[in-house]
Amino acid sequence: MRRVPARVARLGLSGMLFAALALTACVPDPGPGGGGTTTTTTTLPGATTTSTTTTTVPPVTTGPVSVVSGAQHSCYLRGDGIVRCWGSNGFGQLGNGTNTSSSSPVTVGGLGVTLAIAAGANHTCAVVTGGDVLCWGNNASGQLGDGSGESSNVPVAVFNLPVPATAIAAGGSHTCVIKNTGGASCWGDNFNGQIGTGGNSPAPTPRSVSGLAGATAITAGEAHSCALVSGSVKCWGANISGQLGDGTNGDANVPRTVSFLSNATQVKAGGGFTCARTTTTGVLCWGENIYGQLGNGAILPPPPQQGDPPPPNINQNVPQFVLNVSGVMSIGAGSDHACAALNTGSVQCWGRNGDGQLGDGLTTTRSTAAAVNSLTGASGVTGGGGHTCASRGANQVSCWGENPSGQLGNGNTTPSLTPVTVSGI
Repeated sequence: MRRVPARVARLGLSGMLFAALALTACVPDPGPGGGGTTTTTTTLPGATTTSTTTTTVPPVTTGPVSVVSGAQHSCYLRGDGIVRCWGSNGFGQLGNGTNTSSSSPVTVGGLGVTLAIAAGANHTCAVVTGGDVLCWGNNASGQLGDGSGESSNVPVAVFNLPVPATAIAAGGSHTCVIKNTGGASCWGDNFNGQIGTGGNSPAPTPRSVSGLAGATAITAGEAHSCALVSGSVKCWGANISGQLGDGTNGDANVPRTVSFLSNATQVKAGGGFTCARTTTTGVLCWGENIYGQLGNGAILPPPPQQGDPPPPNINQNVPQFVLNVSGVMSIGAGSDHACAALNTGSVQCWGRNGDGQLGDGLTTTRSTAAAVNSLTGASGVTGGGGHTCASRGANQVSCWGENPSGQLGNGNTTPSLTPVTVSGI
């Protein structure tokens, strides 16, 4: 099949995955009572970060652990280790043995006690007791890691993972884990070097990320990946929009250090951009900014009309401060938007808003943060394609935005510009 550059592919995917995601699935940090983003990603006890997508996982107790989102589906890891998913299921990404989408949560079968989850564009993965990894959903690029290339609507074991995993992230068509040695392994699509092996050959089973050590969290975007290492962030993969943050715009098939960033505590990869939370509980983002997803107040160009000159380049290849956001407890990133859960229990979002994914009751895209309407008690937030979800106390999740596949989880397919409650978690 003919391969196309990530940016071109992303334009075709944006309504689907990176309606967001590429990924990423985004996974928030658990705050009080839990929590857990492309994006999408989760870590075991100790680390914080990303994903598409990373979340710190506390000991298994009563209450929420994490919520993650893919292109048009979301999943929730309960405190008892059970995973419940809802939304699009055409590739089996809900993991319940069917390919029927569901507007209410369904239970993923065959996992046992789950410690961490991550949602990619159209696949989902979990770390279970003992550090084994299982994945389900789309496998066209080998992102399930079982070597088969066949999609699966039930969890399948990742083949030949050398040591136990402590964190996981799922991107557009690739997956990465942190190993208990502090290194990382990735598998799946590698057209832009997003599995970090030093080459660009895809891998249907795990391959070690070159030169990465001491990592505590990991995140995956549409076609790039990043890891948290002792307060710094290292990224690899697609970089046409500057999403690697090292001041260049060339792809990298090995990790590069993000410039001007030394106090990071969490990192989340969106579709073509990346954000980090810092020790001062502020947020910096870098990469694509055509929808204001960096939150730096950039003046956004009007929608293009035939015959218009090219719009100005407002992307940024080094970190930019997100304006008017402080006291951040965790962050989440979708395809073209990002959000922050604050220590007040409120949530602020910025970026693309054509589907109401910012939750402010409007559809106006924004380059500065806006408060999500009537949302309280939030402990974590995650972004999908055109929807967003937040964890709120024990077994409570609210979602908002587009809903054609039931990804808001409230029993119907009606979109909502403001939060609705996920039913039956």
